[in-house]
Amino acid sequence: MEMTRERYDVVIIGSGGAGLRAALAAAELGARPVLLTKGEPQRSGGTLSAHYSFCAVLPTAKPGDSPDVFAGDILRSGEGIPDPRLVRVLAERAGEAVAFAERLGVSFDLEEDGSKPHLGWLAGHTHARAVHVGNAVGREMVRVLMKAVKQARIPMHAFTHATDLVVDDGVVRGVAAFHQPSGEFRMYEAPAVIVATGGGSQIYELNTNPFEATGDGYGLALRAGIELTDMEFVQHYPSVMVSPPGARGLMFNSGILVPKGARLLNRHGEDFWDRYGAGPLKEATRDVMSRVMSQEIAAGNGTDAGGLYISTRGMDPEDFPQMQQKLLEDVGVDRDAVDREVAPGAHYFMGGLRIEPDASTSLPGVFAAGECSGGIHGANRLAGNALSENQVFGAIAGRSAAAYALSHPLSPSRTEGKALEEAFEPVRRILGRSALGEERMKPSDGWGELQSLMQREVGATRTGDGLERALKRLSALREELPERLGLREPSLVYNRDAGKALELRNMIDTGWSVAAAALERRESRGAHVRLDAPETSEEWACSLAIRLSAGSALIRKLSRGKGERT
Repeated sequence: MEMTRERYDVVIIGSGGAGLRAALAAAELGARPVLLTKGEPQRSGGTLSAHYSFCAVLPTAKPGDSPDVFAGDILRSGEGIPDPRLVRVLAERAGEAVAFAERLGVSFDLEEDGSKPHLGWLAGHTHARAVHVGNAVGREMVRVLMKAVKQARIPMHAFTHATDLVVDDGVVRGVAAFHQPSGEFRMYEAPAVIVATGGGSQIYELNTNPFEATGDGYGLALRAGIELTDMEFVQHYPSVMVSPPGARGLMFNSGILVPKGARLLNRHGEDFWDRYGAGPLKEATRDVMSRVMSQEIAAGNGTDAGGLYISTRGMDPEDFPQMQQKLLEDVGVDRDAVDREVAPGAHYFMGGLRIEPDASTSLPGVFAAGECSGGIHGANRLAGNALSENQVFGAIAGRSAAAYALSHPLSPSRTEGKALEEAFEPVRRILGRSALGEERMKPSDGWGELQSLMQREVGATRTGDGLERALKRLSALREELPERLGLREPSLVYNRDAGKALELRNMIDTGWSVAAAALERRESRGAHVRLDAPETSEEWACSLAIRLSAGSALIRKLSRGKGERT
């Protein structure tokens, strides 16, 4: 297996909204960045699936709205868990991010008179503050960012899997990677690395995410000794299609339709919402909807497909997002259907690499932005804040990483070779075996087992016993992987199994961190629901920081929002 070396100032892992914005910001300060993406540029990543909105307080904000009010909404939704410093940065700078997008060429939808951007209202927000581009704001953001990156001549290496951060004596020295088209290993040397890999919802069988969302950043961070935070909080989108089979995993936009009158019904046709005392359905945030729906399904009132019905009887079809309607028709959903089978599906990770307001992590030289970072949203993310986060903190990470790299050039190291070999050794073992033999595990089999385990034991509702079973199996899978996993074809050139094997390694570490944090948090709060600990406790009004040490979880409490040890 050949290895090549390349040197840059900043290596950015991920080509979604956060990574692209970070690259532009780093280049603006005079640094030499490179973007690594395991998929095809402009056709992969979570930003593309952001449908409706990008929330910010604009100069044309509704009367009474302000960054203070916006920050208050985020803190309230996060139920005491968000870091107020990060929330303040997001609320104050989101408007600048919208203005930057407009300068790049995004044309947000306007009011009927064309005087200013139209602002949509989303559940959990005190005021309407969501700018949008039809129902495809994420795709438009990626288009203009990609165009700007190309104009800036920032190199982008596609189909390149980051396998590990190379850390030598507590100093990051770059990124070890596998280039799928050539089958070669690569070392991208740099004094600064930005992790912008998106989330990890593919660890669940029912999810809304693209196939690339395999928790790569969480795995990279854990193996490098970097702290994660809030990993127990996985947002489940409440209305994910479960039937017909061709539509399974697609979102049915409850965020738009419920405020306009859509209702939830169980298998018996009963409107069950009010039985749970969760307040008006029209005002329910995603975590509340998912919790109530999961409890109704667990009570035996779900459909044969494991869902509930979202009913749009009596509603005007013109109120439905038209792009969504066309997509559902294409996969076999009757356009005139008024009851659609849905269930909560994994949608967004509130947790991730613990960052400071400058996007730095617990390992000097490593920065993070976007969904893979943690500390901003707490126990639940407000709708429309994902793009705001990845653009605000993508810019911050790019500037911070560039400044760090230009003031901390790499110096010669006698032990870098050993660190590099330690990074590549487990990957060589995983990719060097065939899938022949009864004891071998194909990557697809590993994916299936992991997704089933997480869906069953670490899903929208959890119990201590289930979490312990999950942790035991995930720990075993981590140990088994280098010895059991095998590829169906010996050549690594364009070998899809190789990519799936590397992703499975990260998925196992991601699932392990979610289960470990969920077991530690002995209460229910936001998106974390423990059926054996249903109450919210003041004792747990804090974040949990977790890191991997010798195969075990080291977990500590962080004081509310300050990132300090309690």
